[in-house]
Amino acid sequence: MTLFDLRNVSIDFPTSKGVVHAVTDGSLSGGKGRRVGFIGESGSGKTTTALSAMRMLAGSGFVSEGEIHLTTLDNTHLLTLEAEGLRQVRLSKIAYIPQGAMNSLNPVMRIQNQIWDGIVAHEGALSPDALLQRSDDALQSVGLDATIVGPLYPHELSGGMKQRVCIAIGVCLNPALIIADEPTSALDVITQRHVMQTLRDVQGSIGAGLILIGHDMGLMAHSVDEIAVLKKGELVEFGPVRQIIENPRHPYTRELISSVPLVGGESFLDPSPATPATGHASEEPLLELKGVSKVYGDVTALHPMSFTLDGEVPKIISIVGQSGSGKSTMGSLMLGFNAPTTGEVRFKGRDINRHSADEALTFRKEVQAVFQDPYACFNPFYRVNHALKFPFERFGLSEGPDHTHAAMEDACRAVGLAPETVLGRYPHQLSGGQRQRLIVARALMLSPKLLIADEPVSMVDASLRATILKNIHDLKDQHGISILYITHDLATAYHVSDYVMVLYKGHVVEAGPPKAVIGDPQHAYTRLLIDSIPWPDLDRDRGDERAAREEGEREDKENDME
Repeated sequence: MTLFDLRNVSIDFPTSKGVVHAVTDGSLSGGKGRRVGFIGESGSGKTTTALSAMRMLAGSGFVSEGEIHLTTLDNTHLLTLEAEGLRQVRLSKIAYIPQGAMNSLNPVMRIQNQIWDGIVAHEGALSPDALLQRSDDALQSVGLDATIVGPLYPHELSGGMKQRVCIAIGVCLNPALIIADEPTSALDVITQRHVMQTLRDVQGSIGAGLILIGHDMGLMAHSVDEIAVLKKGELVEFGPVRQIIENPRHPYTRELISSVPLVGGESFLDPSPATPATGHASEEPLLELKGVSKVYGDVTALHPMSFTLDGEVPKIISIVGQSGSGKSTMGSLMLGFNAPTTGEVRFKGRDINRHSADEALTFRKEVQAVFQDPYACFNPFYRVNHALKFPFERFGLSEGPDHTHAAMEDACRAVGLAPETVLGRYPHQLSGGQRQRLIVARALMLSPKLLIADEPVSMVDASLRATILKNIHDLKDQHGISILYITHDLATAYHVSDYVMVLYKGHVVEAGPPKAVIGDPQHAYTRLLIDSIPWPDLDRDRGDERAAREEGEREDKENDME
């Protein structure tokens, strides 16, 4: 039975420079209880197409042609509904699960109150006991303990828990159709697996249809029944998931599938890299951690560990693990953002937490960071050229305006960007991939010796990840920069790393060359991370997650006893 039907839909956005045709003549349908994936790169029209059903298009956007029907309504044609009729449809008939859970939840309201809001808006005032029972049921349906999570505020939850709360809000009124907009972006592979299983379970239990929006063909392969491939506003292919994955007809579909990095698969790096540049030549190691640990209250985020990076031959060291494993804590200690509870972090033989003012300034220049969120790393009120030149001038590296401009242009070209295209723009006028590469360019202008990249590609399209990581990898060979790559993605770590460290609950459980650690994992937790990677292979056995986790905990106890 058909649930939703898009018929020859076109969507336009009038602008001062003319009309932008975001979607052109798109037609597809989905059945009750079926899962349909909308996939494509940023700007392909996938979110715009899905949100047109709720008439939630941004700015001046509107459906210029076509019809959108939801068969469970008396008046099935959604585009003809009046304002009040449309309000009644939203959440109760069509629910939307947003991409950024932290930005979507109200930071000053308790979780249970945010669930009550939608219930009261559609059903009117209910008794406190009835509301509490409804919110408890919604939270329990997504695997959360309602008595613990309900009274909490969003900042008190992990990323995976916040995403489950968004699912609970979306399904609290048992909608006929759920639209999930990249609900697992920036989550680690294990949490991603949990969230997607939760979404599938709750969608199946209420018998709703699902539109899953994403850019990762591996995730789609394990999550939906049918896939719609969009490119620049056009529906280029639509069919059953097995046909799309195993026998794609359109070149763009094949490109999306090939963009997913595989452990042991073909590398996306240049097979003939440049001659390595000279690194840090000194008797003292470039970076050294000596018995470093970090404790927050009763929680040990990082257990005592030691690590040395000589820097003489530039290397990429990957630190991998799921959220909460301690990898970002380790990165913050290396950057000097936090002081260790025990031990020392040494850069060129000096404890970074005992630097003089001049030493601290030099350290800040020579150790640069590439952060996870490209949207939060630039001041939205300044153009890109200001963001790039400010640290360059502040550190005293500029020899004049012409020198600064030339340095900006060289840095942009080094990360694959055309300076004339990006330097005069504001951050919001750039794509996520462009912003992420500009963060690398800003760091490169200071000629750092060490680059600490914390999840630098987790929030960009799968097809852009290889490009950005190739840019970062080339910096090692061309500029002699050692790089610490913090990630939960073992597939990319396999291809770009010279050495890999696997963190689990603050412990290093496995370390060595990527072909040994990732290609032939010995620890159960490493195997769990690899099994949780969604590859575009429908017949791949992803293993028993619970058994792997229990084996990993048993190994940790045995190691602690030793």
